[in-house]
Amino acid sequence: MKKAMFTTAAALALILAPAVSGKAGAASNETNCSPKTVVQHEYKFHSMQELENWLKQHNIRFSFKPATNQTASNNAGKTNQTTAAPKQSAPEQTAAPKQSAPKQTTTQPAGSTQSQASYTLNAYEKQVVTLVNEERAKNGLGALKIDTALSKMARVKSNDMATHKYFDHTSPTYGSPFDMMKQFGITYQYAGENIAMGQQTPQEVMNAWMNSEGHRANILNKNFTHIGVGYVENGHYWTQEFIGK
Repeated sequence: MKKAMFTTAAALALILAPAVSGKAGAASNETNCSPKTVVQHEYKFHSMQELENWLKQHNIRFSFKPATNQTASNNAGKTNQTTAAPKQSAPEQTAAPKQSAPKQTTTQPAGSTQSQASYTLNAYEKQVVTLVNEERAKNGLGALKIDTALSKMARVKSNDMATHKYFDHTSPTYGSPFDMMKQFGITYQYAGENIAMGQQTPQEVMNAWMNSEGHRANILNKNFTHIGVGYVENGHYWTQEFIGK
């Protein structure tokens, strides 16, 4: 019997922004994975019910994680990975995204003796920042500045996902992206996170993020002023951290 395969793009977008009477943050969950097959098919669904009906029709088992107060947008689509059901968007919440890959520098956890001044982004991470600012310029937005502490955190997050084999905004090691920012001494008025897995080049991952509403919203958020990018070649995990100071 012919086995139905489909690709999806996984991404989580998390936004925190102060409202008139306080700070409010919104996060949206979307996941994407692609099958281990040369032939790939893409399906678009207009509702979760439509997706569930399609999966049941093709005898594909799945489970959904209920949305919490905090929203996040998940990885962009996997390349040569088994498919996974997309995550639903969650509401906003209060709070204070074959070339040879570049060499990875050893990731240091929070509290490391490595100084922020000596921390540098690798070639792929720098290219993602360039592509982000190109997209912002097209939309009349100012360029985001690289924040070394935020970039260090982003690579630690990517490395954590690769090490512990998960793909989610919430880390079993550091908690939510906002919890993790606190652990790294990062303060903000607005904050957001994009993650992706499977894309092998900066252009590929940016295309996936820009074609996802939640990720695109983070990349083009006028309230963000700084960015951090982390890429880990093992599994091709990508993390974008955004803050507005």
